[in-house]
Amino acid sequence: MTSEQEIVSSSPNEQQKSYASTCPCETHLARTFAEGIFSYDVDTLFELIFGDNSFSRTYHDSQKLLEYTIGEWYINNETGKRERQVTYKTITQSILGTNTIFCNEKQIVEEEKSHSIYIVRTDVYNEGMRYTDAFFVSTQFCMIQCDIEHSSLRVSAEIKYVKNVNAIAKTFIEKNANTSIEGGVNNLIRRLIKQQDKINNRDSNRKQISILKQRERKTRDYSTSQDEKKNDAILNSIISSEDEVVLNEQTTTGKNLAYSIAFCCGIFLLILHTYLCYKLHSIDQALYAPNLTCLNRCKEGLLFY
Repeated sequence: MTSEQEIVSSSPNEQQKSYASTCPCETHLARTFAEGIFSYDVDTLFELIFGDNSFSRTYHDSQKLLEYTIGEWYINNETGKRERQVTYKTITQSILGTNTIFCNEKQIVEEEKSHSIYIVRTDVYNEGMRYTDAFFVSTQFCMIQCDIEHSSLRVSAEIKYVKNVNAIAKTFIEKNANTSIEGGVNNLIRRLIKQQDKINNRDSNRKQISILKQRERKTRDYSTSQDEKKNDAILNSIISSEDEVVLNEQTTTGKNLAYSIAFCCGIFLLILHTYLCYKLHSIDQALYAPNLTCLNRCKEGLLFY
């Protein structure tokens, strides 16, 4: 069964960059269990599946993988590729009873290029049950960056035998192994889609919050602008009133000064007029006195004769 899901997300300003249109692998393993496109970049997709994080730990727990231990990545000196060992155990139930299977998984990064491509192969060897030493399960994860927003994932797997087994045993092995692989891959795809939706919703909510904040900011700026205009109008009105008062005061002061000057000039002219009148009167008195003296002397002379 093939699980496929494509979800489109938005991203600003797509960069001019060439992306792989198809998987560069020449061949894949016998059966493809999942193929889909996700709105993760390829680095995020790789980390979700093979990183030690809450997503991968939750997935391993859901698969009932016990005592899951991840080794450190190291470079194989012969191949030059990154490798690591992962060990865990799981409990299975079958017609033969309940069994604890010990699993030793070797993970090999066959090809990697940051922001572009990751090809990872895992080989799982089992112990603890009949026929488990006769085969191992090889799984290949092809992760390709499709464009700036999306990456693709293809999961193929194959049961490889290291010992000869009869047809009945082979049928039993392949039926159980394929069922286990299909269940695990489908579980992984569902969780990737759920995580993707969660991220998209979070991004959408962030965008909505950003839009609301911008609207609030614009509304606040508009209100502030209107308030500033009102305040400016009131301030201009007050300034105009104050200017009118100052102008009126200056006009009144000017008028009062003119009145004062005119009054002072009037007083001065009145004093000057009084003074001149006094001087004229004094002159008249001076001229009148000699004439009167001469007249009196004439009268006295006449009387004498």
